[in-house]
Amino acid sequence: MKQRVILYILLFISLFLQVSFMGRVNWFPDLILLVVIFTGMFRGSAEGGLMGLAAGFLRGCFSINTFVLDLFLFPVVGLVSSIMPRLFYRQNAAAQVFVVLLALLAVVNVHTFYMNSIWGNDIGLSTAIFNSRGVFAGTLIAAPLLFAFLQRVLQVEDEI
Repeated sequence: MKQRVILYILLFISLFLQVSFMGRVNWFPDLILLVVIFTGMFRGSAEGGLMGLAAGFLRGCFSINTFVLDLFLFPVVGLVSSIMPRLFYRQNAAAQVFVVLLALLAVVNVHTFYMNSIWGNDIGLSTAIFNSRGVFAGTLIAAPLLFAFLQRVLQVEDEI
């Protein structure tokens, strides 16, 4: 219970930081996505899905254009990231970066497709990724650091 409360407090702190700094700092990591992925990888599918639902709702509140999309996309990210420890050793920083990279690519791809469909844009995936390169770099660098910090704070032990 204590770990769950800490994760939701961290989600709100991440939301505050992301809303405050995302537009001002080009390399600012997507902390909300990292919290969802961490929860899925280290707390399981149920926790990952619930955290994703909460994160999607909160993130969608600040981006009305993608509210419904985020409400469905982030629980899927939480659920899929809970499967990854079955494929990779979750303590491995390279595996963590790989999972985060896959999630970032999926989120950018789905958002790009959605915005192209709804608004009639003609933005290619490569252009969207290139325009998000700062967020990609910041998130990929922050992932193993944040995961190691959260493992220590939440006292997560790896089962072997």
